[in-house]
Amino acid sequence: MRNKLTIGAFLLMLTAFIVVLALPADEESIKSENRVMATIPPVNKETVFSGEFETGFESFIGDNIAHRSQITDFSKTLDEKRGFVPKTGKIISTNKDIGTGTTQKQTLLVADNTIMEMFIRNDKTEQEYADAINRYAEKLPENIKLFSMVIPTQLEFKEPIYKNLQDSQKDTIDSIYSKLDSRVGTVDAYGLLSEHSNEYTYFRTDHHWTQLGAYYGYSAFMNKEGGQAVNKDDYETGKIQGVLGYFYDRVSSDVATEPDTIEWYDIDYDKHIKTTMYATDEKGEMYSYNGVMYDRSKANYNFFFGSDHPIVEMTNEKNPDGKTLVVLKDSYTNVLAPWLIESYKNVILVDPRIFDGDFQMILDKYSPDEVLVVNYIFTTVFSDYCNLLENLYN
Repeated sequence: MRNKLTIGAFLLMLTAFIVVLALPADEESIKSENRVMATIPPVNKETVFSGEFETGFESFIGDNIAHRSQITDFSKTLDEKRGFVPKTGKIISTNKDIGTGTTQKQTLLVADNTIMEMFIRNDKTEQEYADAINRYAEKLPENIKLFSMVIPTQLEFKEPIYKNLQDSQKDTIDSIYSKLDSRVGTVDAYGLLSEHSNEYTYFRTDHHWTQLGAYYGYSAFMNKEGGQAVNKDDYETGKIQGVLGYFYDRVSSDVATEPDTIEWYDIDYDKHIKTTMYATDEKGEMYSYNGVMYDRSKANYNFFFGSDHPIVEMTNEKNPDGKTLVVLKDSYTNVLAPWLIESYKNVILVDPRIFDGDFQMILDKYSPDEVLVVNYIFTTVFSDYCNLLENLYN
């Protein structure tokens, strides 16, 4: 009897499915999603064994069911009553190079009109990164203070359904900080960024933070350093709208993203900050070339300093009795440095990826009071960057 009931229920469901499939398709439902209806894929050995036919056929069946919009709405209602609201997203695999010449696999998540890197931690390179900073703790003269700031990315502050697709950046930062010498002052940029995660602190189409996000990193550093952060509201702002960042070119054109706006703070409104770029020649000698803090000819992240440079020397003529800070940096520092120079006499940016000299040369030339190592978290999974950072100080 039970078998008859089971068979009867199955036949009833099969009959209902055939009837619904035989009725005219709900084309308006497909049009509302701004796409064309799926068609039956070709049947051959490649499509069958690769799974392409199965996936395509399922899409064809789903699109050609009558009353599709009503069925979809009913399904959403059931999900909401269960306390679950489905999310949409797309995962894209590509390659990543942070500027060291080494390429690694990279996974991007596209959700909420935003393109985000998905972080996978690496215990081995975490130790390498900590070892590199500990080298500076060992070798720097005792009168020079040393700080470390590891910056998380925006996926860390998204809803759990997105955030949990990656490894915990908070756990990774805590792990790295726990491996550092007691001499190193660890900067909690994570905390302030988390508190302000509802603000426009990261770009939607780029992997960098905005100048507003960098302000919270700067404030966290000043809290640790013992200084006083300037008030961002004291500065006028400018905007460059319709900006499409680095990630936009790495995803397909059908991905839904919203263009960014570069909002910059007019820190050098009265031209009190002098900025000079330096590089080294084939003899290891430093030579200078002109540069600007805000490159108004650029309508992307290169608005800040034009690009990365081996050495950037910044002087605040309003703070002649201030301290000198040397920053070992990646590109995240480009938007941070304009805030830093407001609290120092000199800020010297050194990029280990493209500076060919020795760090002792920097110490001899600038006699800094403090050294700050600033990197965003993805540099901690690149062994070659960790090696460049460590070997800079021979």
